[in-house]
Amino acid sequence: MSEAKEIKEAKEHREPGIGPGRRKTVRKGMFAKDLKLLMYGFGDVPNPASDSISVMDDLVIDYITEMCQKASKVAENRGKVRVEDFKFVLRKDPKKLARVEELLYMSEDIRRAKQLFDEKEMDPADEV
Repeated sequence: MSEAKEIKEAKEHREPGIGPGRRKTVRKGMFAKDLKLLMYGFGDVPNPASDSISVMDDLVIDYITEMCQKASKVAENRGKVRVEDFKFVLRKDPKKLARVEELLYMSEDIRRAKQLFDEKEMDPADEV
């Protein structure tokens, strides 16, 4: 009987993203190259210490993971995470929300420009 209790407790204290059916992926150093450049751009030395990059990398990964989990929780009833879920999670941080909306607008603008360019490229008779 104590074995069942131990298994139940182990399941309750399991780290998110780890368990049956979940792949444990190594994400350490995933943003190291970009963070190095960002840190330099914000006033750090050209080659920051690897420990500093590692700490920043951990912070970025933790933040992204947390945001995704919050958005997933918002979308729980629907079963599918959408952009609006991330906007909802960021609603109390106007700077981040404005940046998300700006990036979404720019992405849509680029998509439309590419579509126009592709249409012109496909129909060379219009150019004559």
